[in-house]
Amino acid sequence: MAEKDISEKILEDYNDVFADIVNGLLFEGKEVITPDSLEDTQVVSQYKDENDGKLRAQERDILKKWKEGDIDIAICGIENQTTAEKLMPVRIAGYEGTSYRTQYNLKLDKPIPVVTIVLYFGKSHWNYPKNLKSLMDIPEGM
Repeated sequence: MAEKDISEKILEDYNDVFADIVNGLLFEGKEVITPDSLEDTQVVSQYKDENDGKLRAQERDILKKWKEGDIDIAICGIENQTTAEKLMPVRIAGYEGTSYRTQYNLKLDKPIPVVTIVLYFGKSHWNYPKNLKSLMDIPEGM
């Protein structure tokens, strides 16, 4: 892990900074999420590799639960990137899928939304797809 990654994570882990980033990018700068409505949540999860059957761990950069009183509103994550990654939407789908699976295992009546923001710090323009659908060749009419 590069030193700049550690610095980014330390900075973004402060609830006021995290709230500012999410509010700026998702809510046009309106203070929808307040620092005191955020709580830390588990960033490491495990999964079974379909190719070799081994258990693996994945770690998200920053993950917080947004709550209003006793009500869970959403799980928000930030991933930092310094190099453009062609299959980034697939990686994010894996992270978010794990969050939904955790909710499923808890037998919640209704799952809460999971959203991930990728902050790209690269020197060149991001020229890869930004969503899962853009990676796929979907036949017309499907």
